[in-house]
Formats: sequence, structure tokens, C-alpha cells
Amino acid sequence: MKKQKDIRVLLVDDHQIVLDGIQLMLDHADGIECAGTVLSGKEALTTLRNKQVDVVLLDIEMPEMNGIECCKLIYQHFPDIKVIALTMMIERSVIQSMLEAGAQGYLIKNTSQDELMKAIQLVYSGSTYYSGEVSQKIMQENPGEPSKNSFPKISRREKEILKLIIDERTTNEIAEQLFISAGTVETHRRNIMKKLGARNTAGIVRIVIENKLI
Repeated sequence: MKKQKDIRVLLVDDHQIVLDGIQLMLDHADGIECAGTVLSGKEALTTLRNKQVDVVLLDIEMPEMNGIECCKLIYQHFPDIKVIALTMMIERSVIQSMLEAGAQGYLIKNTSQDELMKAIQLVYSGSTYYSGEVSQKIMQENPGEPSKNSFPKISRREKEILKLIIDERTTNEIAEQLFISAGTVETHRRNIMKKLGARNTAGIVRIVIENKLI
């Protein structure tokens, strides 16, 4: 049987001691490989041009180019690479900016090794992952953001499918649970994306959580 390839992870942080600690964690993880460590966003972009990388663990508060700017450029030039913010910054505005820049995950640096590995695996597979503290922040009301009424009306069936998407169910699992075809699920998914202005499943999840649509 062919061995499943390891998830190649690039670590980006301006503190060498942080890089060393995370690399030590990855070195003891099954199915995950450290593709390298760099100390700046600019160095990260150069590395991505020359190395095969699946997931980037990206600090936000860095000199010259911060993580939000770096994430935008990764999303623009390397759309297949997933980004997880790994930071001490818990401000809601920063979280929102990072998600808008294209990050699929957001972790606080006090995360456990198990949570870090879970986040890498889920984000690599196409899901999103936010630590508990981050989820609480992005679920808080923000009067300056669009309300539910800013979006076209979402039908009862679409809400059912949205909830299952948030629960990370696959198309086939959703179809089986709702007793509809996989094609019908995909049609609903496309309609939901159009209504919310999302480009992918990660965008659906972000918009739903930020605006408390369900």
C-alpha cells in the first residue's frame, strides 16, 4: 500500500526560540513534516517559490511585513497553500483581518501539541480551525458589521445544510442525513456561496460565524 505523503509545514515567526519549539513538536508528529523555518514574511514568500509546502504556520506581529500582509500575498500567489495564524494577538479586528486575508485557521500560541496537529490536519484537508478563544471572539456582536438582514434570505433547507457544513460534514454525509442527492447538496452549496458572496467553503464558514447567521 502506498504511504500517504506527509503534510509539509513551513514555520514563520520572528523569534527563533518559537520556531525551534514548534519544529520540535512537528518532528514528533506522525504524518507531518517541517518544510523549513523562516524569520520574516519576505523570507516566507521566497521559500514558497522554491519549496513544496502544504501549510504555513504564520505569526502576525512581525517587522517589515506583518502576517496579514504576508497571508494576502500567499493567498494571491499560492492559492493551494493553506495558512494558519499562530499568534498571541486575540483582538477581534486582527482575527477578522487575518480571515479576510485568506487564513483558514487561527491559533493562539498557548495551544497544545494535540490541538496544533489537529488544526494542521483539518486545514490541510480543506476545513477551517479556530481555537476556542478565537471562536468566542468572532462570535461576539459587532455593530459595525453587516447584520443578517444584509444578506439575501436563506431558506430553511439552506440553513440545515449550512449547519452541517459548519460541522465539517462532507457532501455525501449531508446528502445521506437529509435524504437528498449529492447533486442537490452541491446546488444548495453554490446558492449559499452566491448569497453570502463567498468563494469557497472556508469563506462560507467565516461569513456565517462572523455574522451569526445560524
